[in-house]
Amino acid sequence: MPAIAETTCYNLSKFRATMKSFRVLDDNIMLRLNETNTHAEAACASFFNELVAAYQKRDASIKFCLEIMDKNIAAKKEKLYQDPDDYTLKDSIMTDESKRQIIANESTVEDIVRGRSLKAFQEKCALFDLPENIQEFLDKRHG
Repeated sequence: MPAIAETTCYNLSKFRATMKSFRVLDDNIMLRLNETNTHAEAACASFFNELVAAYQKRDASIKFCLEIMDKNIAAKKEKLYQDPDDYTLKDSIMTDESKRQIIANESTVEDIVRGRSLKAFQEKCALFDLPENIQEFLDKRHG
């Protein structure tokens, strides 16, 4: 079950607000790290797992909306193929493609947020070794 509703994908204000709410952990990372026993590996591991879960939730939401948008755009293009003079449909496709691009741009925001959060995490939890596959996990979205 996706973390967001399909209708959220088409309402960009709601989509952005939802993504912002999903980034609360990252936005408050210094406060949370200051409240965490960063000298205890288990506490750092637990906090790191929270970060990863938040990343996965946001990734899933972005991918879900992109898939929904792609399917909708493809269906509209198929209809347009059958009726090439439907200018209302052409406008609708252009609007959906613009919305899709805005949603896709959230991946760039994710890169910035993750970079900032992981840097802060590594500085505070210096004794915690990041899992070897973390870079693979972070890069997986782009491939």
